[in-house]
Amino acid sequence: MSSRVGIDGRTLTGPFTGDRTYWRGLLSALPGLAPDLQFYVYSHRPFPAGVLPSASNLVLRVIPSRNERLWSLFTLPAIARNDRCALLHVQYTVPFGCSCPVITTVHDISFRLHPEWFPWKHRLLLNMGVALAIRRATKVITVSETSRQDILRLYRCPPERVVAIPNAVSPLFFQPIAPAEARRLVMEKYKVSAPFVLAVGVLQPRKNIETLAAAFGIAHARYGQPLSLVIVGKKGWGVQEETIRARVAQHGGAAAAESLVFTGYVPDEDLPFLYTACAVFAYPSLYEGFGIPPLEAMACGAPTLVAQAPPMPEVVDEAALLISPSDPRAWADALLSVLQDADLRDSLREKGPIRARCFTWEESARRTLALYRQILTSTSSLA
Repeated sequence: MSSRVGIDGRTLTGPFTGDRTYWRGLLSALPGLAPDLQFYVYSHRPFPAGVLPSASNLVLRVIPSRNERLWSLFTLPAIARNDRCALLHVQYTVPFGCSCPVITTVHDISFRLHPEWFPWKHRLLLNMGVALAIRRATKVITVSETSRQDILRLYRCPPERVVAIPNAVSPLFFQPIAPAEARRLVMEKYKVSAPFVLAVGVLQPRKNIETLAAAFGIAHARYGQPLSLVIVGKKGWGVQEETIRARVAQHGGAAAAESLVFTGYVPDEDLPFLYTACAVFAYPSLYEGFGIPPLEAMACGAPTLVAQAPPMPEVVDEAALLISPSDPRAWADALLSVLQDADLRDSLREKGPIRARCFTWEESARRTLALYRQILTSTSSLA
């Protein structure tokens, strides 16, 4: 019988952004790379149709529960044990009572580095759960060397137990879309006409949207032509739409504030159209484990600005402009440079897709699979 790998697939069942993208990316490639393994993906809620490609060695199992936390801590290991899983892969936490080795993926530890960015309940749960998970997991995967060094420094675990395997870009973002077609869809569905600055991310303090809002206000006042700021992302905590709009108005006046658009969460299939249609993509986040949206934007040929903050230089290299994260005027200058300098725009549009192609889910899956096999081999040799 082939070995079975259990996956905690709860984040596949809703708009969980990066955590959902991670499983979708890995599980689009793992079954094809490892036909000798069986992948059992578990959830307490039904999986949306088409969330994963079908494969003969990919099994989706739903075990309903009203309490997600109890499900993850106690039900999940019991299911994996009953299904005779030889390995369990989770994100952030490690369940109690696991009868097999566990890998946990910890995307970042921003809650530990900057507790002021998180509500107290989030901090409490993450501090307890992640510290325990890192101690108990057989291996810890994180998604950048920056994040790996942070984990090693703050949790003092053996270096060989923490492995950096970068995130990647879905092939969806490399499919060419005619700019006119992209602008048409964005206009029809989101009532936004070009040109516009695009930002993507959950509304929370570390995304630093207020700095971008101030920069957009300044740029809008200086640009002298129609320009919108489109913010894509679900509501989080600590940042209100009204505050962002007030920040734009403070620096750019009422006209700039009226040019601000909040779309909320958008379907994955709409993102390539938004990236393709935008005049410039801005990602002012103060800290990330990796930062997938800039790579997605670059893959679509969007001129991209990112904050000079961990781990963005590691991710974008020279294919995006790096801006001081706390300087609205520097961001305004960069926005205007891209909007007004055709040579700069063309250079960024050319470099972006080349850099983005360095990060594929197939390669990330290969490296993850190598870790699976290392653990499975070690376990079988001890049996």
